[in-house]
Amino acid sequence: MFERVGIIGVGLMGGSFSLAYKKRFPSSWIVGFARNKNSYRRLKRLKIVDEVTDDLKKLVRESELVVLALPVKKIEEYLLKIEPFVQKKTIVIDLGSAKKNIEKVAQRLSYSKNFVGCHPLCGSEKSGAEFATSDLYKDKICIITSSLKRNSTRKIRKMWHSLQTKTIFVDPSLHDEMMAYLSHFPHLVSFSLVKVAPSRFFSFPLRSFVELTRTAKANIYLWSDIFLVNRHNLVKVIDRFIAILEKFKRNLKGNDAKVIFRLLKEINKKASLLR
Repeated sequence: MFERVGIIGVGLMGGSFSLAYKKRFPSSWIVGFARNKNSYRRLKRLKIVDEVTDDLKKLVRESELVVLALPVKKIEEYLLKIEPFVQKKTIVIDLGSAKKNIEKVAQRLSYSKNFVGCHPLCGSEKSGAEFATSDLYKDKICIITSSLKRNSTRKIRKMWHSLQTKTIFVDPSLHDEMMAYLSHFPHLVSFSLVKVAPSRFFSFPLRSFVELTRTAKANIYLWSDIFLVNRHNLVKVIDRFIAILEKFKRNLKGNDAKVIFRLLKEINKKASLLR
């Protein structure tokens, strides 16, 4: 595959990519970009890349594959920042969880045909390279939002398969709408539930509460970015959610057992469609 890989954003996702890729392709050389001295020292200590550099130009120029494993707004920023250094045969991918804006930015770049938008459906409420694991992507799904007509896209699909990651192709707009329902809004609910629940009750770790609030411990810089970038879809989901909560509230106030039961039965039936 790619003999030399450059990773910008060596956290949980970028670090795990490095470990997974190195495990599959031991002869490859993986370089991690350090934005500051603390990051440089940390990556040197963790040894999850073969080389650490603070020279962005050198990393991009010498890499056959560049991986942007950053918060979504930072991905947009770095797509532009690395443009002068991307070589003709270099492929650039991102691992962001909101795609429409990223694909729009990528379309205007000189290396647009060599950009492949990727969203691996995996992760953790934990963040940072310290939690990187070589198995993070194994048996998971990666959504690809770039055209399959491109050689670069077909090559990246082959790469994901070599890491034992399945791939599906989804339009960027549909991807963001889908993620608003299946990922972004559930995270927002998790944060909100922790906000409204009295902390004096936290010593009673009921399973339902623990499961619903697990992701409230996630990286707030990453998630504030995601919420804002996908805000148009997210607001629509919030409105729909408020409407059903208002319906429950109205009928709870009215002590209407029949309507409450009917609502729950309707939702329960729909829930049976979930895998």
